[in-house]
Amino acid sequence: MGKRGGRPGGRFHGQKRKFPGSSKSTEFSENSTENHQREMINVQEVDVGITEYAGSAEGFTGVIKCKYSDFQVNEIDQDGNVVKLTDTSLPKCLNIIPDAQESGQEESPLAQETVEALEKLLSAEDPKEVHEIDVTEMSKEMRTRIHSGIRELFDKAIISNTIAREDRKFIKCFRANKAKPEKERTRWLWPHQYIHFVLHKTNLDTMRAASFLAQNLGVKVSCLTYAGTKDKRALTSQMFCIKRREPQKILEAARRTQNVMVGNFSSRPEVLKLGHLRGNRFRIVLREITATEDNIRESLESFRERGFINYYGLQRFGNSAIVPTYLIGKALLKGNWREACELILKPRPGDLPPMQRIRECWWETRDAQKALDLNTGHIKCIEIDLLRGLAQQGPNNFVGALEQVPRNTRLLYIHSYQSLIWNKIASRRFKLGLQPLAGDLVFREDGAVKLSESLDEDLEASEEKNEEQEEGQEVEEEVQESKFKSMVRSLTEEEAKSSSWSIFDVVLPLPGHDITYPDNECGAWYQELLASDDLSSEKLKQKNKTYSLGGTYRKFMAKPEKLTWSLAKYNTTNDLLLPSDVDELRGKKIPEYPDGDKTALLLDFCLPSSTYATMALREVLKSDTSTAAQIKLNPKEDFSAPSEPEAVKKTKI
Repeated sequence: MGKRGGRPGGRFHGQKRKFPGSSKSTEFSENSTENHQREMINVQEVDVGITEYAGSAEGFTGVIKCKYSDFQVNEIDQDGNVVKLTDTSLPKCLNIIPDAQESGQEESPLAQETVEALEKLLSAEDPKEVHEIDVTEMSKEMRTRIHSGIRELFDKAIISNTIAREDRKFIKCFRANKAKPEKERTRWLWPHQYIHFVLHKTNLDTMRAASFLAQNLGVKVSCLTYAGTKDKRALTSQMFCIKRREPQKILEAARRTQNVMVGNFSSRPEVLKLGHLRGNRFRIVLREITATEDNIRESLESFRERGFINYYGLQRFGNSAIVPTYLIGKALLKGNWREACELILKPRPGDLPPMQRIRECWWETRDAQKALDLNTGHIKCIEIDLLRGLAQQGPNNFVGALEQVPRNTRLLYIHSYQSLIWNKIASRRFKLGLQPLAGDLVFREDGAVKLSESLDEDLEASEEKNEEQEEGQEVEEEVQESKFKSMVRSLTEEEAKSSSWSIFDVVLPLPGHDITYPDNECGAWYQELLASDDLSSEKLKQKNKTYSLGGTYRKFMAKPEKLTWSLAKYNTTNDLLLPSDVDELRGKKIPEYPDGDKTALLLDFCLPSSTYATMALREVLKSDTSTAAQIKLNPKEDFSAPSEPEAVKKTKI
């Protein structure tokens, strides 16, 4: 059985981080050098229920993320392929059949003469002119492909219908009433509507990378989709998708987006959605290793066999221990709108000087416009959105002001509270042993698939609702019961004792108003924890659907796949030890330092989606992974700032 607490998770609680800064500066510039010291009190593992270790190996110390290149993440797509940036060139247009065949793309269903005829139809003087395609000998599947091909090439400019005349069938094509004039219309030359591409980023989170790229493309950020979010302080490669945008335009926009590279373009018939991935491959360097090889081997073999508790990592809970995100989420779930706004705007240690002045101004005066007037550096952030809402809606209209904060951000707050409850339950469940128990929940035969599909549908519906709200349309709320209850079932006493089920099959719910809870003492724990916050499963259902939690499920334990490791010597933090996708693309060789006086551990493993690599590393090291703990291990490093030898440009916000 694992050691409870191991090296105490709260060991560095209250540890202060130091940042370079300038208290004299009246303007915020991310490129300026500031001289004052900022202090931040970070969230610690023990604060959010992370207290247990699955294995009993001793563990060892190691420094995580000394460099961006020490933490590399590559998405694994639904087919099991590792996503890598290997080609930054522009692809050839794939509409012509020979080119499609050469590229491996699906052949276009439209003959070239048909495409030319439809183009003439769009420019014809008579708006009632039609073009017919004889499809008498074609199957229904082929006719459907032709309709799809017309939509993909001409979007909504041409309407097509299948008609029957005598004993023959035709696809009748005619110009839509709202078709753009020829001079405004650009022919779509690709065989499918959606352009998929690999996005490689450095020291940038996924949402911000998408926002910057969308801005340079001149589109809404909702036009860009991706399968999952990736770490900020890392080098990561993942799939992105956009509808009907030329690869050349995407490439040009990426060149204007700092810390981002794109490539590996393809044209596909389906959109990429959140959750459309199998997992992630991690390549990680742990520096300042002093343990023996036997110690390291014992810890890693335990990690491979026993796995780790699938905790939500610290990034789920924000940077500030003064105002962790779960406190804001709890206020939102209880309908305490004023409290939620006050928590978001509350002054806290560690803020940059401009943001500190803005917070303090509002906190002392409660004058949102006066605080906004201090934003001379044009900072864009959640706090500014909220202040703008208070200035527009009135100082006491907290519900209306919160609507100015992006919906996905508000969801992150309430999901943070869910994650806190999950972590605490997971730690308590661990103490009952690492074997299935009667009443534990497992997915039904197709439950995991249904869960993925249901989340997909919810996200899609949420996106459509957001678009309608942005366009000023009224959205009618639908009353719909969650599908989650039928996705799981409880293990019987006999099943729990059999060898048919393992601890890796057990799932724990995230609390909600329409979720199945374990049919054992774990189920009562949820109600106890919620009640301690004056909440209950029933109270998690609100009239305002944004703040209503149906619930979902998460695997209790996780296990790495394809785990390999090696040791490497080096001299300084600046020594590069892992090649990135870009390094390999450019043929850059990683030097070796056989006479180096320091040792690093190089790890390579894969994890399922929605699993935190930092929690996996915590199990290997048996130590706190928080920033404060890392500073304690390596106090000379500034973990708040880049430590790359090369200059990494920052994107202005």
